[in-house]
Amino acid sequence: MGIEHMALMIPILGIIMGVGIAIIAIITAHREKQKRVELRHRERLAAIEKGVELAPDPEPDAGVRKTSSLKSGLSGVFIGAVLYFALYRVVNEDVALFGLIPAALGFATLISYFVEGRNKP
Repeated sequence: MGIEHMALMIPILGIIMGVGIAIIAIITAHREKQKRVELRHRERLAAIEKGVELAPDPEPDAGVRKTSSLKSGLSGVFIGAVLYFALYRVVNEDVALFGLIPAALGFATLISYFVEGRNKP
């Protein structure tokens, strides 16, 4: 196998392994979520059979989503700004405009974060 073939295999294997790891992570997270739901269901059934007063179900991950959207928005803005200035310095202004794409996504996430925050009671 020549160096050209090895150089061609590196990105192919990287993509295949990256997608494979992502699929495994998604499947594992889904199974864990199903297991938690099943255990919660069994716990509630046992409490009902014993006649114990049940607490209302809390909203799942209500606070986590709000802070994660803030973090995602800020990360997108800063990554886009850094990418813009790095590309502007290394290549030219035309190529540097591609750095504004993650910045725009970050701003969109921040806007949705603030809009959702105002709509919640």
